This record gives sequence, structure tokens and C-alpha cells, in this order.
Amino acid sequence: MNNKNHLNPERQILHILFGIIFLTLIIYNLITPLILFIILVFSGILSFLSLKFKLPIVNFFLKNFERQNVELPGKAFLLFLAGILLTWKLFPLDIALASITILTFADPISHFIGKNFGKTKDFLDKKKNIEGHIAGFLLSSLLAMFFVPPCLALSGSLIAMFFESIIIEVQKIRLDDNLTIPLVAGTIMLLVRMFLR
Repeated sequence: MNNKNHLNPERQILHILFGIIFLTLIIYNLITPLILFIILVFSGILSFLSLKFKLPIVNFFLKNFERQNVELPGKAFLLFLAGILLTWKLFPLDIALASITILTFADPISHFIGKNFGKTKDFLDKKKNIEGHIAGFLLSSLLAMFFVPPCLALSGSLIAMFFESIIIEVQKIRLDDNLTIPLVAGTIMLLVRMFLR
């Protein structure tokens, strides 16, 4: 990527745009989990091929939107697709849509607000700001309420933003928030729904 900072606004806008596209495709039944899986596999193949070859369109996206020094080109996008697919298959549709909404908006809004307006460092991750987490929580909660009741949206978004603020490693492999945010949000919303019944 040309920018020194991986939190550039173009990358955050692209994240939101892809999230909205996939939400729309799912809501209007224009895509199935099988088609999304095929997209994920095809994207993975392109990612591996781009290690050896400069693929024109793929290279443009990697050059302009990819984080620096990643071991697998397009890793964030692949994990974004995997997070959507897993969430869609594991949870009821309303919770899945709310979780994908939280994934789509919480992380990029958190980074944007934290970077541009944040003053209070997060004690769990000094690279992030509390103001960003609050903005990500509030916006993603409001938008998730289109799919689930407020208590589910608020709880799912709150805990997902907490997990976004911590670094989780399993056997020295850092878990990406494109996976953790929707899965944590969906799990919390499902548990709250079960508790309230």
C-alpha cells in the first residue's frame, strides 16, 4: 500500500462498501452461502497467485488498499468474507444480518473516529482510542437495530467492540477482527435472546 498508515480512509470506505454490498445481496436473496464460499475460494486462489504474478485488477487493489507487510495478499478481504460466511451459516438470519452490520460499520468507524478525533488511549491497546470504540459501538448498534431488537443490537455491538480492542492470539497466530467481530456479536446476541426467552 502506498500510504504509511493502514488506517487510510479509502480502505475504511472500501470495507464499508463491501459490507453493504454483501448485506444487500443476502437480504434480497441474490447470493447463497455456496456462492459466497465460491467467491471466497476464488479470492483465495487469486491471493496465492498474486504472490507470484502481478494480476492487473488484483494488483491495483493490493497496492492501494492492502496493509503493508502481510504474509498473504488480500488477507483482510479473505477473512472478511470468511467472517460473513461463518456468521451467515452459524446464526439465525436476523442475528447474522445484525452481526454483519456490526462488522461492516463498527471497525472502520472506530478507526476513523479514533484516528481523527480520539484523545483517550485505550488501556488494552495503546494504538486505539476510546472515542473510536464509542463511535463504532453507537453507530453499529443503531444500524443493527434494523434487524434485531435494541437489547440484542446493543449487547452484540458492545461486546464485539470490546473484542476489537484486545489482541487475541492462539498459538502465536493473531486472530483478525474480521472474524472475531461478527462471530462474537452473533454469539452474544444469540445468548441474550436465549436468556430473555
